[in-house]
Amino acid sequence: MAAALAFMITVVAELIAHSRREPPLFALCLLAGLLAVAALATGGYAQIVQLNHWSRRVHNRLLIGVPGGLLMLILAAVNMYKQQAPVSRTNTPSLVASRNPYLADEDHSLFKPGWYGEGQSNGVQVVLTSFEENAAESRAFSRNTTEPVTYATLTVINLGNPQPVTLARTRVTLLLESGEEVQSMDVKPLLRLSALDSQMRQRLAEPRVIAPGMMAADIPICLNSQFRWERARAVKVSFQTGDLLIAGRVLTADEKRNLTEQAAKPQNTVTNLSAEDWFKEM
Repeated sequence: MAAALAFMITVVAELIAHSRREPPLFALCLLAGLLAVAALATGGYAQIVQLNHWSRRVHNRLLIGVPGGLLMLILAAVNMYKQQAPVSRTNTPSLVASRNPYLADEDHSLFKPGWYGEGQSNGVQVVLTSFEENAAESRAFSRNTTEPVTYATLTVINLGNPQPVTLARTRVTLLLESGEEVQSMDVKPLLRLSALDSQMRQRLAEPRVIAPGMMAADIPICLNSQFRWERARAVKVSFQTGDLLIAGRVLTADEKRNLTEQAAKPQNTVTNLSAEDWFKEM
């Protein structure tokens, strides 16, 4: 019975780990290991009793329980080791780039061409920008995916809303020039196990609560590798209070630079505001 319970708990732990794409839960592995030890202990006691009072029924149970308990103990030990083993990070992006000649053309510039859209509603600002295939950000993200994708990032900033805002979904809906709607891909199944660290899980958490003055930055948005952002005219972002539609288009690197410089210029057209009024305006 103990071996059977250990087997069922191990199966549940493996199913949960497969759905989350992460190592099995340590608590379930520990419980399965304890049950496996109990199975081996009771099996050993039963074997001693067999020396004096032999029973075919007990003998048949030992043939199943003892090997099963031993196997479950080994599996539990392996799963606990996976949970505690550190993730190897020897292949840093610079080393990978030096080994792979195809990564030599990465674009490391601050401003890169790509689709850019920005919208604001009720004090909440939403920015979405895509990256070309040769962009350093896109290449770095693609190293952690199991299949090639088109990469973009979503940033939500609670600038002026006095209440926390809730991002209902990290996936977005694209409105194409043809009138069609395309939904971005679910990111978690695309990521390798080593990339699903605590920081990435926080970025992909649903729903995502954003307190006043805080932001949810660099939420990955992925689409099929064949998708072209030139087809998109707007993006719909889902909040708990409703959807926010942000329009945008593909910008060149110079256009992005000019847009950033214009936004960074100080607004000194009004000089007779008090500090309190100025802060409220900001």
